[in-house]
Amino acid sequence: WFYGQTASLMGTWMQTTAQGFLIYELTHSAAYLGYIGFAGGIPSWLFMLFGGVISDRMARRKLMVITQVSMMLLAFVLGALTLSGLVQPWHIILLAFLLGVANAFDAPARQSFTLEMVDREDLTNAIALNAAMFNTGTAVGPAIAGLFYVWFGPGWCFLINGISFLFVIGALLKMKLKPFVRPEKY
Repeated sequence: WFYGQTASLMGTWMQTTAQGFLIYELTHSAAYLGYIGFAGGIPSWLFMLFGGVISDRMARRKLMVITQVSMMLLAFVLGALTLSGLVQPWHIILLAFLLGVANAFDAPARQSFTLEMVDREDLTNAIALNAAMFNTGTAVGPAIAGLFYVWFGPGWCFLINGISFLFVIGALLKMKLKPFVRPEKY
């Protein structure tokens, strides 16, 4: 899980970084950087509460597989549009919004999933490892994106992100967890 999620986080940060460079290349407008940030962030305000409710009422692993597959497909669509030369600014903004929607459902499930992976006595270490994983992705992903953007172009940053989701999806499917028991009352 740790290695798969770390790879996926680095890929996600590659995509986020490359999106900013690409939209600026296409529009030469700093305002579009704000549009992407807004489009990717507003779904958290709109949908994360619902994502939390859903993650409490269904198996978190199942929800995370669904959201991770969705995010992977969005990355592949953006990669294909970019590599084919068909990408337009509205594509990038729309796909950033859809990625934000998927993340609004993924984040609550992922944050509470730690409790399903480890016993209570290991929880402190698991939380620390989770923080290290996120900080690694935040630090390394944009640096790799810059290099790949220069060497191969933005489309490859998006495709690599799509591929990075395979690692976390594989880890989720490989885990042996206790069966999900839905709480009786809310």
